[in-house]
Amino acid sequence: MKTILVTGGAGFLGSYLVDRLINEGNKVIVVDLLYKKGGLAYINPKSIFIKADITDAFTYQILDNYNIDCVYHLAAQTSGEDAYTNPSGDILTNSYGTWLIANYCKNRKIRRLVYTSTSAVYGAACRDIVDEETPIQPESIYGVSKYSGELFIKQLLKNSETKYTIFRLTNNYGPGENLNYMKKGMVSILCSYIWRKEPVQFRGSLDRFRDFLFVDDTIDVLTMALNAEKTFNELYILSTGEKIIIRDLLEKIIKYSGRKDYPVKFSEGTPGDTLGFHADVSKIKRDLNWQPKYSIDLGLEKYFRWINKVPVCDDISQYHPFLVN
Repeated sequence: MKTILVTGGAGFLGSYLVDRLINEGNKVIVVDLLYKKGGLAYINPKSIFIKADITDAFTYQILDNYNIDCVYHLAAQTSGEDAYTNPSGDILTNSYGTWLIANYCKNRKIRRLVYTSTSAVYGAACRDIVDEETPIQPESIYGVSKYSGELFIKQLLKNSETKYTIFRLTNNYGPGENLNYMKKGMVSILCSYIWRKEPVQFRGSLDRFRDFLFVDDTIDVLTMALNAEKTFNELYILSTGEKIIIRDLLEKIIKYSGRKDYPVKFSEGTPGDTLGFHADVSKIKRDLNWQPKYSIDLGLEKYFRWINKVPVCDDISQYHPFLVN
């Protein structure tokens, strides 16, 4: 049994990860501020929960009470749009917060650190298909702040006892996203309009393209990597590698919602949003012998099975997928 710290462990991805780690027999410590933005907050009752800020020095004094073997660092401000309304918060949490986590791992000689970065680091470099060697050209504050976190990890842990793995996540989606939060996650935002029975307010071009990744596939990779030596001190794009044209995505969302001829209104896009992102994921498939289980069709079908159980109201926290059948 390992003692594993998960920052952001009550958030969208974090709650799934904590559940998996506990089911695999680990002792899990969760540090989270419970902001309830991108995902519904869920505190696993079998975890040790600490409501704290990763940028607060006192948080690390509390963590000193535990003999931590591994760290999953997921805590972040994850909305590209929110970064423009509060850039200092984005930079403080995503950049400085990651420096603090990496430095803590180094000083405490923690064996493993897994960091979830973002495909937004590529920005203007997204022309056709990208891989781990594609130049970094972030066009958003969010992309810059997450990339600086990568640099801090590489700098601090290069010659340390901590083996790190960095995953640049693409557009994750699935049950447990906060359908009332309209500033993060293309799939979630589009689905939320239909959930509320309102016309879809579509921002940007339908000709854009993206890779999307269902939450279960993300958690498979994160947990598989923990003990996989091939991933030590490596960086990966985490994606299905399936190129989805946004026009097709919108059609599929309407299809799996069970509606027909759903009204859609169009407007300009979000600052820093890129025309397209499509990834070559051969490296991660090779090193982990991994294949995604969910196509966009399977993922949306499962997503709407959960959405259709959630009533339209301001607070849907009690409908986290771990709380409803």
